[in-house]
Amino acid sequence: MEGTGPSAPPRIGLVLGAGGVVGQAYHAGVLAALEEATGWDPRGSALVVGSSAGSITGTLLRLGVRASDLLAMATGGPLSHAGASTVEEIFPGGTRVRAPEPASWMRPWRPPSAALVARAVRRPWAIRPEVAVSTLLPRGTVDLSDQALPLERKVGASWPAGLWICAVRRTDGARIVFGRPGSPPASLARAVLASCAIPAYFAPVEIGGVEYFDGGVHSPTNADVARSSPLDGVVVVAPMSSRQPHPATADALVRWSTHRRLDHEVRRLVRAGIPVIRCEPGTESLEAMGLRPMAEDRSDRVAAAAHRETRRSPATRALAGLVAGGSTVAGAAGGDHAG
Repeated sequence: MEGTGPSAPPRIGLVLGAGGVVGQAYHAGVLAALEEATGWDPRGSALVVGSSAGSITGTLLRLGVRASDLLAMATGGPLSHAGASTVEEIFPGGTRVRAPEPASWMRPWRPPSAALVARAVRRPWAIRPEVAVSTLLPRGTVDLSDQALPLERKVGASWPAGLWICAVRRTDGARIVFGRPGSPPASLARAVLASCAIPAYFAPVEIGGVEYFDGGVHSPTNADVARSSPLDGVVVVAPMSSRQPHPATADALVRWSTHRRLDHEVRRLVRAGIPVIRCEPGTESLEAMGLRPMAEDRSDRVAAAAHRETRRSPATRALAGLVAGGSTVAGAAGGDHAG
């Protein structure tokens, strides 16, 4: 009988948000749990959008590192042979980054650039105050260039298909999505560096004579860039967000703001006909994360907490339905909370 053959697998996009070293650990726990529970391999995502920490996780996936190996990296467990080989090529000897000197935070700020002023005049609604302020911060003093050399040697000028990396142009605060058709050309290594260059902390990264910094400044997730792609659903992993951050914690306002920003991006995706599955830290993950996103002493606890939360979350059930060809729940949340 005609028309009874197997249907094509769903085209699932993956958005990996910012969050520093702690955010990478959260990515690892979430992705490993989703793969174990649903059989979905995030390496095969139709599109991967990465911002800051998410650009690193997304690059590792596109280079073939399994979610289980990402979890092993975070928890200190054994990696597969292929995973260990790739990780050692990209991060020989680890990824420790020195902190800036305290005096470096006292340097003078930059005046607004002519490009920023012109953009504000042309489209004032398109520039959020926090993004504009980030372009005025003093230049960061920690140079990440050496961190990218191993990746540069491994991939050279090649760029994995379906990998978009978000950064911000320093002159005017505009979001640039490297890897997307029509965006400025860049090597993968330089794009990842740019996406991770926290303003006033890391030195901005020059690509084609233009300086860029952390894509998480524009948005900690940048999920809405996926709305133009032909996708059956999008999984968003948002380490900096939370459904219900504890009001007494110092980062509660940041997490609430990130959550609201993600709400806006999810609405844009849903209006484009793309269901969204959200994974955001719950109570257990928030306690493990603490307040320092660049802390290198808690990745194992964060990844383990994220893994446990995600296994029991509505996000996992929603993804299982999508993978099986059933319906999804737009806006389903990970952690302790359902959308």
